[in-house]
Amino acid sequence: MDHRAYRDIMRTLADEDDLPGHIKTAQITGLDTVETLGLDSLGAVYLVERLEIEAGVDLPDDFLAFEDTIDTIAGRMNKLLSGKA
Repeated sequence: MDHRAYRDIMRTLADEDDLPGHIKTAQITGLDTVETLGLDSLGAVYLVERLEIEAGVDLPDDFLAFEDTIDTIAGRMNKLLSGKA
């Protein structure tokens, strides 16, 4: 998956009121970070939970950091899913 897939996941969570509403229409790129997108710790938990559901895997507790870019998250997920993590 690339950053567009993660953007779509984040928009779905925003539609469900689990992430800030501005994410619904924000111009999200792979260089945006969790922090610059305005996610708080609860939003990060919602995002990790959704990523686990979408990927069908359990993610480690330290999977997500506020300074992570969307590209970093995508790369980390791709490595995990390919068994290289």
